[in-house]
Amino acid sequence: MPKCKYDWPEAGERRHIGKRISRLDGPAKSSGRAKYSYDINLPGMLYAKLLGCPYAHAKIVSIDTSAAEKLPGVKVVRVVQGPGTEIQWEGDEIVAVAAVTEEIAEDAVRRIKV
Repeated sequence: MPKCKYDWPEAGERRHIGKRISRLDGPAKSSGRAKYSYDINLPGMLYAKLLGCPYAHAKIVSIDTSAAEKLPGVKVVRVVQGPGTEIQWEGDEIVAVAAVTEEIAEDAVRRIKV
């Protein structure tokens, strides 16, 4: 291993090592006042969920999205990979759903038959 050519400053001259550093976001996070992206709810915002294939090297024979499309609050059901497609990897996206709430989007995904 090559020798390091950097000389560390003496302990009394160090600015960060061995010193207490305050976190700027610490008080907001510990008090619950911090805002995360999950906390933001904009007018007209939709929530998306994806249906992934549970199997690798599978061929899609048919997709029925009619039950998901009829669910109140569902705005869009989009087939990403249709019948006849061979799925390469487990988890590959098959159908995407956009709905007014996250719960409705999850429920719609559960109603899709592949």
